[in-house]
Amino acid sequence: MHDSVIVIVIVIAIASILLLTAVLLLASIVRRGRNSRRHRQLDGLRGMYRGSVRQAIASGSIATCEKMLRSKPGSFAWQAVEEVLLELMAENRHTGEVKALLRRLGYVEFYENRLGRRNVLARASAIDKLGKIGCSSSTSHLLPLLDSSDPEILSVTVRALSRLRAKEGLVAMIERLPTLLGKSLVTRKAMETALLNFGGEAIPYLTAYRLDHNDPWILSCVLEMLSFLPSDPRSLSLAISQLGSANPEVRSKALKVIGSDGYAISPQASDLILPLLQDPVWFVRLQAVKSVKELSCESAAKLLEKLLFDDNWQVRSESALALTRLGNCAIDVFYDALKTKDIYAKESICEEIEKTRFSDRLIEHLDDADETLRAKSREILRLMHSLRFSIPLLAYVEAGKNERIKQEVRHLLTLGEDR
Repeated sequence: MHDSVIVIVIVIAIASILLLTAVLLLASIVRRGRNSRRHRQLDGLRGMYRGSVRQAIASGSIATCEKMLRSKPGSFAWQAVEEVLLELMAENRHTGEVKALLRRLGYVEFYENRLGRRNVLARASAIDKLGKIGCSSSTSHLLPLLDSSDPEILSVTVRALSRLRAKEGLVAMIERLPTLLGKSLVTRKAMETALLNFGGEAIPYLTAYRLDHNDPWILSCVLEMLSFLPSDPRSLSLAISQLGSANPEVRSKALKVIGSDGYAISPQASDLILPLLQDPVWFVRLQAVKSVKELSCESAAKLLEKLLFDDNWQVRSESALALTRLGNCAIDVFYDALKTKDIYAKESICEEIEKTRFSDRLIEHLDDADETLRAKSREILRLMHSLRFSIPLLAYVEAGKNERIKQEVRHLLTLGEDR
């Protein structure tokens, strides 16, 4: 009797599992079918409205579409119209007219009313849509959301405000820098991208922010953002003032600003940069190397020579690259460095010489009137060939025009490899 009860229980359990599996499978099939029908309806409506709207644009009468495009908020037609109009905005076609049309059709008001929803996904979607529509009047509705405790809401809000490009939004984000940069990694990245979207408009606010706040973390973030913005005397002044900071992140970011395109470095700034080539922190040295492209050859070459043998491979590679930009005064440095026994440093040097086409300069020197320059260039090329960096030599034999140089190159290629 006891065994029979156990069997019945097992059978019921198996049957229940099978029934539950069948129900879930049926629900999945029904849901998939419903979604498929929904997508087909939306595709059809999008195609219809896309044709009508583009035809109206071609005839210069997009405003006449308003009555045809009006539909019940939230309906399939409403969603299809919205997607078609946002597509046009993404293509930068009739942006002003499309934006005004979206407002008249009620999309702006609809999403502004949804900002108070409890559901985080619904609110985030509404914020994102307002940013894409781009009506600056929505700025006042979005600003209170910068005080949200939810990182997702903060991230999507700063992205939306950066699209609206209103001064009020920029000021509000700058005022909340510590909160927005420190909330989470996602929020921080969104904040940095958002401020960069404002372009040069953000520079006076970012540089002025530092006057009242000296937190090293915030300051390093500010400098990082300034390094991606257009060159500006205020950015350069702030960066130079921070080269002596006790915080390595701040020193590094200040150098990154100075190394950005468009800045002319004064002799006074050079005196502050050069010592940082010997900074104890590797990433500060790395940024210092990147910033020396504006400095004079004589002041930088010898310091860069030491960094060709730095403990950090990025510093070594960047130093070799920087030297190739300094012209002929780098030849003595390369000549001495390639005579050492550090195979890794030598290969790094050869790679940068080849990659930057500094090797072309060396090859041209093979017919130079300066005997010392000719001899050192030849020896560097010989050492490169011995390390199997021979592509520039082979290319010149194939396509070079100077026969005397070709003869020298052929001779170099016949020399044996001697590591």
